Amino acid sequence: MIRETEREFPEVERYELDEPVVYRFQPSRRDFVKILGAGMVIAVSSSRVANAQRRGGRNERSSETIAERFHIAKDGMITVLTSKVEVGQGSRTQLTQAAAEELHIPVDRIQVLMADTHLCPDDGGTAGSRTTPSTVPRVRNAAAAAHQLLRKLAADKLAVGVNAVSFENGKFTTLEGRTLTLAELASDEDFISQLEKPQEEDLTLTAVTNWQVLGTSVAKPTSREIVTGVHEYPSDIRRDGMLYGKILRPTGDNGTLIKIDLEAASQMPGVTVVRDGDFVGCVAATSWQAKQAVEALQQTADWDIPKQVHSDELFEHLRSSANREGNGWPRPRSDEWGDREQAKSRAAKSIRNEYRIPYIAHAPMEPRAAVAEWENAQLTVWTGSQQPSRVQSQLAEAFGISRENVRVIIPDTGGGFGGKHSGEAAIEAARLAKAAGKPVSLRWTREEEFDWAYFRPAGLIEIEAGLDENGKLLAWDMSNYNSGGSALETPYQVPHGRTRFLASESPRRQGSYRALASTANTFARECAMDELAALAGANPLQFRLDALPAGRLKDVLVAAARRFDWE
Repeated sequence: MIRETEREFPEVERYELDEPVVYRFQPSRRDFVKILGAGMVIAVSSSRVANAQRRGGRNERSSETIAERFHIAKDGMITVLTSKVEVGQGSRTQLTQAAAEELHIPVDRIQVLMADTHLCPDDGGTAGSRTTPSTVPRVRNAAAAAHQLLRKLAADKLAVGVNAVSFENGKFTTLEGRTLTLAELASDEDFISQLEKPQEEDLTLTAVTNWQVLGTSVAKPTSREIVTGVHEYPSDIRRDGMLYGKILRPTGDNGTLIKIDLEAASQMPGVTVVRDGDFVGCVAATSWQAKQAVEALQQTADWDIPKQVHSDELFEHLRSSANREGNGWPRPRSDEWGDREQAKSRAAKSIRNEYRIPYIAHAPMEPRAAVAEWENAQLTVWTGSQQPSRVQSQLAEAFGISRENVRVIIPDTGGGFGGKHSGEAAIEAARLAKAAGKPVSLRWTREEEFDWAYFRPAGLIEIEAGLDENGKLLAWDMSNYNSGGSALETPYQVPHGRTRFLASESPRRQGSYRALASTANTFARECAMDELAALAGANPLQFRLDALPAGRLKDVLVAAARRFDWE
């Protein structure tokens, strides 16, 4: 049985895992009395479970039941359950195909329910391109197990051996031609209990050469809804009696609220003002009213703003703050070989350059949005995120409640690109809803998305490199400040060198972004290689081929050059 996990194929860099919860709210007097009355319990989860929760990963267990992965309705419609999120990359279509292939039923008989922490098994978050290599095999395995069990149950009902029953297009057929539909089988009272048994381990998946659905082009399952405009994204969610919220933002990064006068905003008709430490927001019947109330608060707010790092100072700041402790980044690392300093001193020609990587906003089509609703002590949040399990944990931590009392539902979301791994909008909406006593919708503006969401890390990359008298690589020294160590190692053969990553103090929030540091490091290294080729008077392609060992990268360059008719 094939079973792959994110643990086996980790995404190279995911710095936002170490980012603390954005808000921690003070308990009310009633909450505090409840804690004291019941006694205070400190729960320590095992490292395995804690690590799974931090990475948004799936809690490890020996096997899952078919009922955890599928719901089979009495009309024969099959629902696939997964924590993965559709953010425009097509995972809903792909998982539909995976299930259809192994169940041997048409794709229009399958629907996929995604990212509901109360209903779906935890397949981990949607990041690092892991849905294809990790979740598709899980769904295929579960579908193959379901297909095997369904044939067995049908054979029992038809009083024949399992090998005498075939299952195609939702219908079981015996060798004699007798038939039983999946809908008829699902109507059996004992059917559900059979699905709750652990999966069979001895499974045979459909060979690639026999694929009928996977590897083919199928219509996007939600295409009609998207084209007609009825498909709901997080910013489209409506609840009965729902109000709208806005948040007061500081005038600079890491600001602390010194004082504020809430009176003027509180006197506005239909407005509820919420203050919890540095958190201040307004709730009203319309987003326009909430915005007006926040603007009134801005006139009275006094913030303590630490010195801000100007763009002109950024890269020197990254260099000077390198290796500071406590910034939540990985440990600095350095790989050295040969005698770098001696080689640099005897190089016939050399370069010494720096390459600057700016902060980059993810700019998803749909800014952050959330709707939060409290029902007694139960919190439900609809939001746009790539990490439903992690948002659930962040909400539980922010409000001091158990994860079981928090339900996170992720509708198909308008883009992420690594930028929606945290749950700040969900937490903000939940705090406002708790104060208002009604569901609250909170939508970030495009301006808030650019100012307060986390960025792709900025970076300073320094490269010193030298050539020998024959124009060949002799020495290489590459240092990355802040943006990360992914793809830092050079693929080129050079006898003396060093590559190192140094964590810096970032003045802006930063986190995952598609490919992250690998793009920055490759950009800097390949620019330097072009400059070295020019210094050597060599064709830049041939200069690289001469420095590469035999293997895939060299073959790709040769093939690409041939296709582009480089010469």
